[in-house]
Amino acid sequence: MARRAATKSKPRTASKSRRTTKSSTTRRKTASRSAASRKSTARKTASRRSAGRPTARRRSARFGMTITPALAKLARQMSTAMSEMMASPTDAITLLKRDHREVETMFKEFEQLESKAEKGKLAAKICLMLTVHATIEEELLYPQAHEEIEEDLVDEAIVEHASAKQLIAEIEAMSPRDHLFDAKVKVLGEYVQHHVKEEENEMFPQLRDSDIDLEELGEQLMMRKAELLEKMSSAKR
Repeated sequence: MARRAATKSKPRTASKSRRTTKSSTTRRKTASRSAASRKSTARKTASRRSAGRPTARRRSARFGMTITPALAKLARQMSTAMSEMMASPTDAITLLKRDHREVETMFKEFEQLESKAEKGKLAAKICLMLTVHATIEEELLYPQAHEEIEEDLVDEAIVEHASAKQLIAEIEAMSPRDHLFDAKVKVLGEYVQHHVKEEENEMFPQLRDSDIDLEELGEQLMMRKAELLEKMSSAKR
């Protein structure tokens, strides 16, 4: 009788063990799902907070560069100078050539500088000026030029702008103390020199001979330049 009782008790022990194992497994799955749910909620919350917190880079995406407080101040200075220039309208080619000479002078000044801080400030000014210059050309000059002069000249100019913008973005992301900073600014100067040469020797003469109203275009370019500088000057971090 004792042996039969012992035999009958074994299934109950095994059944209890299975129930314990199943309960433990269920608790682990529940804990795992709960942890996953908490992580998902945390990610969603962080995403919502990030979306609601505008950054300088996101706000200035329309300019193609990050507008820092220092650049905003520089843009205000350039905007003031533009206001004075608008008092004496000029044609499009004269306006663009004036930009060319100004940025060429900046690149020469950069090569003479020793201070890393001064190089950083001047490089920022160069990048700002080139960004505005490229924008007004692409928005106002190139669409009209495409209809009036050799298309290849305009297409090549657009591609050259894209290369310069990429280098500008790289310079912007660097510190003037970085090893390749000076080299990248120098290469950007070489890009600009080549671009200017093609515009002034090939594109501009054809524009002079075209039906484009260069006086009116010059006014449009100047107004758009002033508008961009004004927007940049009011951008905040």
